[in-house]
Amino acid sequence: MNEIICPKCGSSMVLRTAIKGKNAGNQFYGCSRYPECKGIVLLNPRKENLKDTLFPLTLIARERFQNYQVRFFEILAVPEDLLVRFRSEDINEEILKAFSQWRIDFPICESKSALTEKQRQIISVLEKILTRGRITLSSPHIEKEFKEMFKSPKVESSLSFIEFLVIRGYKKAQKSLWLDSKEENIFYQDFLPKLLGENYEQFVLPQVEISSLLPPNLNMDTTGYQRVDFAIFHPKLKEKIIVEIDGEQHKKHIESDKKRDKLLEKHGYTVIRIPASEIRKRTGQLLSILSSKLSAIEGGFYKDQDFPNEEIIKFIYSIKIVHQIQIVILQAIQSGFLNLEDKVLWHIVADLDELGIFNKKEALTILMKSVTDFLELLGNLSKLYSVKLNLGEPICNLFSDHTISETASAICISFSDKITTNLPTFFVQNIYFPYHISNSSFPATPVIEGLEKPEEKDLEYFLQYLFRKPYFWEGQYDGITRALQGKDALLLLPTGAGKSLVFQLASLLLPGRTVVIDPIISLMEDQIDNLAMIGIDRCIAITSQIADTQDRMRAIQLFAQGEYLFAFIAPERFQTIEFRESLRTLTIHTPIALIVIDEAHCVSEWGHDFRTAYLNIGRTSREYCKSNKYIPPLVGLTGTASRAVLKDIQRELQIEDFDAIITPKSFDRKELKFDIIYSNSKEKIPILKGYLSQKLPGLFNTTFSNLYRARGKETYSGLVFCPHVDGEFGVERVSGEIRKDLGISTAIYSGREPKNLDSDQYRSYKNLVTKEFKRNNIPLLVCTKAFGMGIDKPNIRYTIHLCVPPSIESFYQEAGRAGRDRKTAYCCIIVSNDDQERTKRLLDPNTKVEEIDEIIKNIPREENDDITRVLYFHINAFRGIAQEKQDIEEVLKHLGDTSKKGTIILTIPDNIKERIKKERKKDISSLAREIVEKALYRLLLIGIVSDYTIDYSRNEFTVKLSGTSKEEIIEAYGKYVASYLYSRRQTELEKASRLLYLSYSEFILEMVNLLLHFIYDVIEGGRRRAFYEMLLACSDSPTDHSIRQRILRYLEATEYSEALEQIINDEKAGIIKCRDVFGIVRSPNESAELRGQVSRYLESYPDHPALLMLRSLSEIFSRDKNTEVVKQNFTASISNAHEKYELSDDIVFDFAAWAISNIAKKDKRLAKDLIFVLTTNRYRARILIEKLPIELTDIPAWFLLAMLGEDCKTLILKIGG
Repeated sequence: MNEIICPKCGSSMVLRTAIKGKNAGNQFYGCSRYPECKGIVLLNPRKENLKDTLFPLTLIARERFQNYQVRFFEILAVPEDLLVRFRSEDINEEILKAFSQWRIDFPICESKSALTEKQRQIISVLEKILTRGRITLSSPHIEKEFKEMFKSPKVESSLSFIEFLVIRGYKKAQKSLWLDSKEENIFYQDFLPKLLGENYEQFVLPQVEISSLLPPNLNMDTTGYQRVDFAIFHPKLKEKIIVEIDGEQHKKHIESDKKRDKLLEKHGYTVIRIPASEIRKRTGQLLSILSSKLSAIEGGFYKDQDFPNEEIIKFIYSIKIVHQIQIVILQAIQSGFLNLEDKVLWHIVADLDELGIFNKKEALTILMKSVTDFLELLGNLSKLYSVKLNLGEPICNLFSDHTISETASAICISFSDKITTNLPTFFVQNIYFPYHISNSSFPATPVIEGLEKPEEKDLEYFLQYLFRKPYFWEGQYDGITRALQGKDALLLLPTGAGKSLVFQLASLLLPGRTVVIDPIISLMEDQIDNLAMIGIDRCIAITSQIADTQDRMRAIQLFAQGEYLFAFIAPERFQTIEFRESLRTLTIHTPIALIVIDEAHCVSEWGHDFRTAYLNIGRTSREYCKSNKYIPPLVGLTGTASRAVLKDIQRELQIEDFDAIITPKSFDRKELKFDIIYSNSKEKIPILKGYLSQKLPGLFNTTFSNLYRARGKETYSGLVFCPHVDGEFGVERVSGEIRKDLGISTAIYSGREPKNLDSDQYRSYKNLVTKEFKRNNIPLLVCTKAFGMGIDKPNIRYTIHLCVPPSIESFYQEAGRAGRDRKTAYCCIIVSNDDQERTKRLLDPNTKVEEIDEIIKNIPREENDDITRVLYFHINAFRGIAQEKQDIEEVLKHLGDTSKKGTIILTIPDNIKERIKKERKKDISSLAREIVEKALYRLLLIGIVSDYTIDYSRNEFTVKLSGTSKEEIIEAYGKYVASYLYSRRQTELEKASRLLYLSYSEFILEMVNLLLHFIYDVIEGGRRRAFYEMLLACSDSPTDHSIRQRILRYLEATEYSEALEQIINDEKAGIIKCRDVFGIVRSPNESAELRGQVSRYLESYPDHPALLMLRSLSEIFSRDKNTEVVKQNFTASISNAHEKYELSDDIVFDFAAWAISNIAKKDKRLAKDLIFVLTTNRYRARILIEKLPIELTDIPAWFLLAMLGEDCKTLILKIGG
């Protein structure tokens, strides 16, 4: 077993056993520095009961009064600083439930005022905003005004005072409830106050439906729709007590009652059946047992000496009560008691002065502010939806003032139960239920036509209300308005630019729920955590982290019911029938507001983070998220994307509108400072230690101890990116070296667990590490790129890459985790290029992937460097055309006759599994599934397969065959090629047409071969080219300025962008247009600018002759030229023009002569070297002599003379013979 490191202090951990508490009897790792450090990591964490952890339950209980209805809530508004403390400090979860759970009992309204469709949409959105979190924020205006009103300082005292507020409750009058017997009334009104105290009503739920107390989906045949008489729950009581008052009727149901009691006891309840006779006598054995059990509540109450001042108490209560009042008003509108179009002024009456908390002036102010703030929110939403409200200034009174007017739009809100009136009265009662309570949602239709474009200042109101931010960053407003208008959007904004806020705010302003597709679990958890920090916690991540299948199904069911505003899912989820069906269920009553593809570059096979599961996500998400033919807008988010990746994203996500792409004016992150350090591989770790211990403290002008000390938000947080999990440069080894030699507290994070570490244990460890790092308790995290993507932490001050990243985009994304608070941050790469001759061959565009594979396999481990380490992963992703073709052939065999339309159940072929077993020891099943899925995707590209779903539990695919013809397959292939490289479309179509004579099965295999060659030419070559450009960026003048310029020239559009677009779309491979583009280059700076743009395009189109030639020319004309780069790109341009674009010698060598003439202006010797390489036969020599300037024709001329001499010699010998 590898050493376990404390995530809090970095010390080693020891195995211990818990002797008390909820984990009693379970083993865990505890810090060896205990009690100074109390860090723990659970070992195989206990599987808790479903009800106690993940999922809320639907609470159903009888209304308090006849002819009333009831609605239950778990929603609490608190001041912002208290929310932060709730999220970051340990507080008893049960106390929080008791403080945030409540009910409204209100009359049944017989004549509802009908809301228009637009009004229903507004009310639906208003409900989303007010119920967005169990613990949430009120409006910023309310918090500011009440802070001033109660002169409330920041809440500094222990959070345990919340317990006091729960136990204390409000002063209330007793009211007779709707119960079933006289004895039940006696028990409720006489016994319970003595046993539970004055606030007893909060801890007793009369007439709870039994289905609310048991797990969902349980067979309820034995219980029907029965209720229990009383459920007694208290946050200080471990037992959950059910009390039944048994009268004469009980004798008829003894057996069924026994079954019911047994079922309740099985699920953790204590059932006490008290005979009605004991109630009448007011004494008895069962009453004594109950009294004894409830006596446990008396101990452990809040201690008065820590009590905060009365103004803080008033401040916290006022925020809570305002939110409750606003939800009551919302309910009154939904139920028809308050009319949005009624010209009669609303009249709101409440009894806040009867609670024993506020004086009359304070109580009236709270009521008035509640109503006016609600109307301000309603008014701003109405403006957003272009609906005019005719509401005037409402009348607000306290019940004790006796100034009630019985108008059509008057309601009473009672917290104390003291209101007695004929007006509709909404009774608010705090409750405690030992589980989270599910939400019900107000049904509404989607905004089909989209909203009119709102003004930026109008949206800023919601930005401040929901996110506490004063203004939008670049691109955010444009993205939000497109989503609100019902239009797709693709945001290409730099890392740290606030892309997530775009979909979050837009989603909250539209009716319905939002599906967010994320590539990695840590990103989902980070987004959910960030939303919770601003009071939006109705979110769920439906992932493999929910290990139990039934639990996962429950999560999907709750999403289908509308419980969660945001569902974060892995792309694989859309390939399952269960999730597709849940979307169908949801969209019957609640629309999908937005489909969000986060880290959208993962959609593209051109990208380094490509995931097979993203395939078809655009089509399937639109298909299954639509509501009554309405398809919600789709928002794609990515930090950067190459030309081909962007085009691929647009194609896969079906985003066609030119205006949908939102980019910044500049990708420059001025706060990031770049540094490159050269090292051979053996010295990497010592150099890393020197950088951490010496250079970084100097850069920040601080001491070593201060730099690596946890200091809250002022912590200098840092990331060290490692290429591997295990091995010499793996996270474990590197982290251990840093701790051992520098004494810095570190933790590790990687996608998969290190060797010999249990996956469940590591998952628990990672969750804890993520929280502790975000809470600034861990200053330095050693990680793989699995942690880098999308993590939002403002105060990351430095990043160190221990290996060259695979592309400029990858580096900028990962380095971009730093400096999100706009303060200076340092980004360093430690580069090892130990064998430059080997590197030259490996990265030469003319080297085949099979050759690279052979070279990599034969390198001894101790001779590896950054280049071979990156290419090792590269060849794992691209296993070679022959291997992929074999996989597809195997899948085709199992699909049967693909010329016929139909549905096939496909299991993973044994041959694929056996082959993987020879290569791998772990994850054989998942890797085999990925290979089959990739094969299906290849067949989908050429139209043979139309769709497929995956049953992950059975490892089965359900595949739909399209029964397409040969001609249709060729057409699909042509469309695929044209969508990336239009200039190769005609050539590829001609190649495909030559195959029509073959039988159908042979034709398919040859089309697969053609497809794979195109993919490897373009995609494999493009990824290798991207790494090449990253390496060059590290090699050529690696100063902060030069690296920044290289990155920006690579990422940003320039005056050359439009001309390069024309080149790649030119059917003649852009040979003529290439000359026009280079003709406008006037200086080395402009040449460097062109180099940056061409480099980026070559990542997408690595075999394009004109782009390769422009790369060669722009290199030779830049100040920091690299002649080897010039030569490689020139030769690749000429060979690809011949072999892949099938251009004639006349065209190719005329083009070559033009390029050499320009190269000669900067380096005549290099030009002659290139001429020598080209002069391989008489015909080509003659073309070169004809096209080259006279001073460059000596080599082809001498070649012809030499050939002539050989001919003469042959002739003389022949004659002589």
